[in-house]
Amino acid sequence: MKGFLEINENFKIGDYVSNNFPEEIQEVINTADMICENNFIFNHKWDMEVCKTPYKFQDKIIWNHIPFQDPEWTFMLNRHKFWLDLGKAYSVTKNEKYALAFFNQINSWIDTVELENPLFKDCTRTIEMGLRAINWSKALEFFKTSPNYNEKIRKKIGDSLYQQCQILMDIYDDFRTLSNWGVLQNAGLVVFSIIFEEYKNTKEILETALNRLEYQCQIQILPDGIHWEQSPMYQNEVLNCLLDVAILLKNNGILIPDKILEGIKKLAYSNLIMAKPNHHQPIQGDSDDTDLRDIITRAAYILKDETLKFGSYKTIDFESIWELGINSLEEYETLSSKSPAFTSIQLKESGNFYLRDNFSENGNYLWFRCGPIGSGHGHGEHLHFDLTVYGENLLSDPGRCTYVENDSRRDYLRSVFAHNTTIVDNLPFSEFNGAWGITDSAFTLNSNFITTEKFDFVEAGHLGYLKLHNPVITFRKILYLKPNIWIITDEFHSTGTHTYKQIFNLNPNINIISNNNTINISGKKSKLEMKWLENINLSTENGLFSTEYNKIEENKKIISEITSTGNKMILTVLTGNEINNSSLVNIKEIKITRGDGSEVPSSEARAIEITISDSIKYIFVNGMKDIANQKKSYLVNGILFYGKIALIEIENNKTKINILKY
Repeated sequence: MKGFLEINENFKIGDYVSNNFPEEIQEVINTADMICENNFIFNHKWDMEVCKTPYKFQDKIIWNHIPFQDPEWTFMLNRHKFWLDLGKAYSVTKNEKYALAFFNQINSWIDTVELENPLFKDCTRTIEMGLRAINWSKALEFFKTSPNYNEKIRKKIGDSLYQQCQILMDIYDDFRTLSNWGVLQNAGLVVFSIIFEEYKNTKEILETALNRLEYQCQIQILPDGIHWEQSPMYQNEVLNCLLDVAILLKNNGILIPDKILEGIKKLAYSNLIMAKPNHHQPIQGDSDDTDLRDIITRAAYILKDETLKFGSYKTIDFESIWELGINSLEEYETLSSKSPAFTSIQLKESGNFYLRDNFSENGNYLWFRCGPIGSGHGHGEHLHFDLTVYGENLLSDPGRCTYVENDSRRDYLRSVFAHNTTIVDNLPFSEFNGAWGITDSAFTLNSNFITTEKFDFVEAGHLGYLKLHNPVITFRKILYLKPNIWIITDEFHSTGTHTYKQIFNLNPNINIISNNNTINISGKKSKLEMKWLENINLSTENGLFSTEYNKIEENKKIISEITSTGNKMILTVLTGNEINNSSLVNIKEIKITRGDGSEVPSSEARAIEITISDSIKYIFVNGMKDIANQKKSYLVNGILFYGKIALIEIENNKTKINILKY
């Protein structure tokens, strides 16, 4: 049995990272020094619930203690990922204090925590058991050469894990089959069965866990590669565990099941697709603002995938070297990098759309969301979009902050009112109950996506306002004129009188200047002009913004508001530029008639003319309903066409008509 690393390989890695990642290893050593003093922080980038506020036990560790009124802290304490920091610090310094801290603390946990005692319920959930099987096994490998290591302590650790794994074998239901919990549990079973192969029934445990994981890869991962819970943070916890399984199987000469490899590939490709220009995942649902490159690196290495390497680090990174081993450096170096065959793309089953002009760090990027809400980690984000302009995040989902029940921050950040979407009559289209409950989720209409070299178009809607006394069906259409113009069309189909709002959450530290029906926002390197094509009430409000669990700051929200009777269309044109670029785009609404010259009411269709230069002009026509009379054609600027939605390109006096919807 080889395990994750060869004997003494950790010291080779320690020498390598000392020379190549001095800042990262210093942070690990600082954290490890705190852990030695029973002073705990949870600061790993993939910690599911980060807490960077230290909490120190003055005497012995009380494993079921709940500081900060947040049981998530206790869950994190009992996952023991921080023991890997002790191992890494030991590998670099060879200081026995880190080994002693590990053995003292793991002895404390085994001697103190009673698995069947309700007093320790926050220490003994099955998700923590699965993660412990992984983290204990990895940590133990770091200290095998320590004079404090012996077979007695290995057996004590193995006996405890064996008892926990029997529970994981027995407690497996429909919830765990579908939830990320089950993947984490089964990954723990795989690791235990290989690392502690001398225990009874480990072959049966391994076979059962792999069969479960294969099935979970089929039902938890949607055809488009997104995990059904619709939260990148937890999608990537699933992927991390699948990678742990694949790496361990590979190292020990055990065939990796095809369905697990397929699951890894699907999740990794959806990461590549969703990654913002700064390589971070969107703060979708219960997620943090986390760099994806290390996890894509590990997937690229396992799959030997050139396209994944394009979205990963060019050489093995600090996080991955500890997982993949010292030999991965040379192996990864020989893997070529190949740019994706796509730029903009729809992930239709999950309802996620990604529009971009290129994959550079200075690129433009829009993530549009209209799909099922997922699990309790999902937020009220139907019709929400994020916008990155020339590499800088300007409009964003504001994150999660906390899971504490009855915390107003949790209630707000989950709600529809915290997202870049549209609101009718100040009422929610999806409703939540407490930290985890979903009372009512709007049914989504996921209807149209087009991508071309010059433009992209996406259209979706939801039925969340059918419950109103006078119902409203809401749609959002986004036309992206590459590289830097976005036309947002918000439609409200109704026969009554309603008040409609748009919400735009700005990233923190973004400047705002408002003038009539135009708002200019600017960051450090880019700027965005937001222009409305009618008189509309514009205001700004303070909001909340959270880039990671337990972190909160203020941001600004732009709110537009208008009251209207019958069908209503709001046209908003966003023009992005680099901060010092003074080029101007001329935007105006133009008259639209039928083919015979009769006027078309704005409740049916509207048209925008966008002049880029003397030689380039676009006309966008958006119709809200089918044309039922005899005059079915539209006429704009002397151009006659048939269709409900059209983009007319005029370049060097040549006209091209693109019908986006008939």
